[in-house]
Amino acid sequence: MRLEQQRLIEHGLASNERCIGAVFCTYTFDPAFFEESVLRAILLLDSDPTEDAARFHEEARAALQCVPVACIIDDSVRQGGRRLPYDVHLVRQRTYHPKVYVVLYESEARVAVGSGNLTRSGVEQNTELFFVRALRYDAPADAAILREIRAFILHSRDLSHTTGTQLDLVVRSLDNRLLREGDDATELASDVLFVSSANKSMLDHLREALPERATITRVGVLAPFFESDDVNAGDQSEGLQSVIADIAALRPSKTLAIDIAVPWDDPAVVAPEHAATIDAAPDCLWAWRKIADDKSEYVEYLSIGEIRSQRVRAVDAHGSGIYLDRDVIAEARRSGSLWPLARPKVFAPSRILRALAKRHELQLWLHPTTQLAPMLRRRPLHAKLVAITTNERGRARTYVLLGSANASRAALARSVSQRGNVEAGVILRFDAEVRLPELLPALVAYHLDHVEAEERPSIERGVDDSTFVQEAVHDAALRTLTIHWSAHREPPLGAWEIAYCGEALGRAAELPREPTRFESFDLAAASAEVILRTPRGEWPIPIRVVDLAALPVNPEIATLGLRELLAILGRRVGTEQLATIRRTRGAEGLGHALTSVFGEGLSPTGVFKAWWGIAEDLSRATTTAAFRSKLYGPLGAERVWQKLREQSPNDLSSDEIWVYGSELARELRAVLIAQGPDRADKTKLRNRFVRELGEQLAPLAPSSTQHAWADEAVKFYQPGGRSAGR
Repeated sequence: MRLEQQRLIEHGLASNERCIGAVFCTYTFDPAFFEESVLRAILLLDSDPTEDAARFHEEARAALQCVPVACIIDDSVRQGGRRLPYDVHLVRQRTYHPKVYVVLYESEARVAVGSGNLTRSGVEQNTELFFVRALRYDAPADAAILREIRAFILHSRDLSHTTGTQLDLVVRSLDNRLLREGDDATELASDVLFVSSANKSMLDHLREALPERATITRVGVLAPFFESDDVNAGDQSEGLQSVIADIAALRPSKTLAIDIAVPWDDPAVVAPEHAATIDAAPDCLWAWRKIADDKSEYVEYLSIGEIRSQRVRAVDAHGSGIYLDRDVIAEARRSGSLWPLARPKVFAPSRILRALAKRHELQLWLHPTTQLAPMLRRRPLHAKLVAITTNERGRARTYVLLGSANASRAALARSVSQRGNVEAGVILRFDAEVRLPELLPALVAYHLDHVEAEERPSIERGVDDSTFVQEAVHDAALRTLTIHWSAHREPPLGAWEIAYCGEALGRAAELPREPTRFESFDLAAASAEVILRTPRGEWPIPIRVVDLAALPVNPEIATLGLRELLAILGRRVGTEQLATIRRTRGAEGLGHALTSVFGEGLSPTGVFKAWWGIAEDLSRATTTAAFRSKLYGPLGAERVWQKLREQSPNDLSSDEIWVYGSELARELRAVLIAQGPDRADKTKLRNRFVRELGEQLAPLAPSSTQHAWADEAVKFYQPGGRSAGR
């Protein structure tokens, strides 16, 4: 068996279909990579984020108003640099370590569950393992997996100390499409299970997946990180503490084999100038540089053992004994394509491995960090995997836990309620024995006694003053930014400053008791986070936007007047064309251009064409978020209606305003909302808007005592009247 190698985003999550929502759960998070690579791919953005940054930002902001996107990340390791207003939920109370990515499309959800974080190294550079599958909403087995993932996402949301609006919209879109539990009695497939530590430990999930009468014959662990809770594993006076021993003890057979794969730091892929002869380096690891059929170069590894007059006995990378012609070996040595390697340096706890080797048959597997396939590159091992092979009445099966969990008690042996990490993965079942090199062909078999094992240094976390901020919230409609301070007040924060785009917004000598509010704040294209500055350093704080629909795509839209809005919505001028006129010809030139469109003042034709444009936009809105944006956004019906109401009585009478508003309500009632999973939500939004519009129109209704036409007009525009269904 061999796993498929592919690019996660382009071949796994992205599609030519329009995305309707996405949620990303990750430990470390690089906003710049996420926005410029991940979001650009799944939202089908055309603009280049480097060569045309301003246009890219406008296109991305407009897309996010139509497609809800949320990220749930560990607060302690996040990076700064966020520019776009997707939701960011921060988790502080637990180590939040999953890598679960869900992208919704109209007919299916694309899901990736694995080991790689949302960083360039996690998605493009490291050696990672992911379960990737397109899951149909109407397939019972797929729907069951999606329901489990949905529950995990909501559990993650509840762990976060920050709030948002987009995650719930994604979940709502999923619910609208998902086959309800019990709708189909078809037996569910059992080849894959989504599991997490939200409700029980990962080991408990594994234990439940194993057949009751099966015994474990082999355990394979792919472990780039053994965390500090396992460092005393070799202390026999306290017993074997390693979580690997816990796995082995689930249902062990009399003879248990254990495979452990560990990172091998920077093996040489180029022969040194002076190397020993074959006879001078017995039992060491050798590198053999070869040329493939496609002319690309690659490196094979082998350990050379007994050397005879004509043949050399060796062990290949898969641990199999082989014999090689001594003359072939000698020629490879002379040409410099075969050379001995220094004692491999691996990252692993030696005491754990040696203690396991005393009790079980242990095979060590090395993963080379430096690889030549097809070009020289660093591929650090970051994949995590536990493979358990069982025997039940002579039948071998392998159960593979693939996901985010490292080989530690905090990751594997404890649930969230037991103060463990938040982890997620999938359990896959194979009806055969599957060993680690079949899952990861780059692994090299070697002996524990011949490596230099060392622990990874623990990461020391300093003081994190960002915990003093609960969240930063921007209300685009009110143009305010509010800093909500957390209840955490020890140790004292002292002096602080909040800055945005390099400019200080406010400062004080001590932590406020009440939220701090800044007026006249607009979210710039350059940043979607503020900076908290204290004597101990600087910390980026993501800005949550209260209502994305109210956020202007660019600053010029926020300042559009009534005639400009009517011209855009009526399809008489494009947004870019209007911005160009304003930029090149100024306000006076823009006024002349609009006069050529509308003439002097406002005409019913200009207003009605805008209403028709809004109705067309609503009928074409693919998501509930997009539908809502066309009602309440900067270029939506509410904005234009409010601009009409703000007109001077000298320019527009209350009777005219009433007619225009009534005509808008009539157009909205007549909008044909296409059949589909979101139809009920869209209809509810439309009906609420029309109801609110009717309440505002009531005081403006013309009186029959003043106008002879009033009664007929009111009757014409009332719901169910002659105006219905134009």
